[in-house]
Amino acid sequence: MSSSGRGPRTGRPSRPSGKSTGSRGAPRSYARGRKDVRGQKGPSDARRQMYRRRRATVAILAIIAAAVLTVGVVLAVQAVQGIRDDLSAPAPVVDTPDPTAPGPEGDAASGACPSDTTRVAASTDEDEYEEGEEPVLSIEVTNGHTADCLIDVGESRQEFLIEHDGDTVWSSRYCGPADDEGDDEGAEKNLLVFPAQSSKKASLTWPRVPVDDSCKQTDDAFPSGEYELVVKLGEAESEPVPFTLASDPAEDGTADADAEDSGDANGEGGNGEHGEGEDGDG
Repeated sequence: MSSSGRGPRTGRPSRPSGKSTGSRGAPRSYARGRKDVRGQKGPSDARRQMYRRRRATVAILAIIAAAVLTVGVVLAVQAVQGIRDDLSAPAPVVDTPDPTAPGPEGDAASGACPSDTTRVAASTDEDEYEEGEEPVLSIEVTNGHTADCLIDVGESRQEFLIEHDGDTVWSSRYCGPADDEGDDEGAEKNLLVFPAQSSKKASLTWPRVPVDDSCKQTDDAFPSGEYELVVKLGEAESEPVPFTLASDPAEDGTADADAEDSGDANGEGGNGEHGEGEDGDG
């Protein structure tokens, strides 16, 4: 029969039923999965790297904390040991120097000026004084030391002397505080800082009133003529400075009048005597 004698159709492969879609779809999805694995990282790899970084950071922080803790413990132990050593050490022996006059601070901390470097000089405000004028007497103290130091310029250590014809006719000690030797504690001091090679000056007015060494006024007077001023500060003494007390013009006029009267009287007497002689001779 023709129908039974027709053989299978050639040229087209037979398509199995129900397998064409599944057999072709599986290789495609597998290929895409392989491409993803080769071309890019999956989520699991990123997490692993993040965990590794976190573990490394924690480890570094732990090392740093351990180092800081170790250093702190070492320092604390050293501090405690130092305190124990200080407590167990004997108290230092302080060598107390001999008491001296209080000195200045800073650059002026060298103390009292050496006595051989302290110099004094005398001066007056005028060379000549008329009757009734009161001379101003001055003392100048100089620090001849090479450093700043202290000089006691207390009134009890100062003295102004007026001399006339080699005698002391007045002293500031007559009516002022005396420098009692051996009573340094009772004497009032006036310590001043003198820079090196510097000077300080003090003055007083001389009232020209004659007094004795007990500050009692006397009947003496200061006649006109040449006088000298000498100043002292402790053991330091100045060179004498001359000045003049002028005479009173009224006294000079009276003296001149007395001299003229005396001359007239002598002249009249001489003339009289001479006239009497002449008369006698005659």
